[in-house]
Amino acid sequence: MPRITVFCAAAFLLAASPVLATGYDAELDPAPFDATNRADVIGSIGNATATLDGSTLTVHGTFSNLKSPATTGSIRIGLAKGVPGDAIGTLTVEHARQGAFSGTIKLSPAQLSALKRQSLYVRIDSEKSPDGNLQGWLEESGKDHVS
Repeated sequence: MPRITVFCAAAFLLAASPVLATGYDAELDPAPFDATNRADVIGSIGNATATLDGSTLTVHGTFSNLKSPATTGSIRIGLAKGVPGDAIGTLTVEHARQGAFSGTIKLSPAQLSALKRQSLYVRIDSEKSPDGNLQGWLEESGKDHVS
């Protein structure tokens, strides 16, 4: 079989194949606390899953054991994993001590790069902890991660 035919067949198969979305997940743990807010965040827990399709990130998750009802949620960007940063998107959050959240955001090239280096995270705020009750950094699903 001529080399050009093999090349054309391979190119056709790649072009006809569906683009697979990349999955991410995060464990949501209590946001950093001190003596003044420890009682408001300790014991809360949650999880998030996210799918990246092109440059669109869709996030879903749940939370529980909050000491007060959740108020808002956001997708945030830090300088590196574990470094807090600014909100780049909002999440719809159930106003409850236990519930679900979701949202979609179109990521810029810089934000896509941040996602790949684990610098994007999910944060859930609550009435008693308006500057963060839960947070977790998005990591590619199925990969071994060092915490």
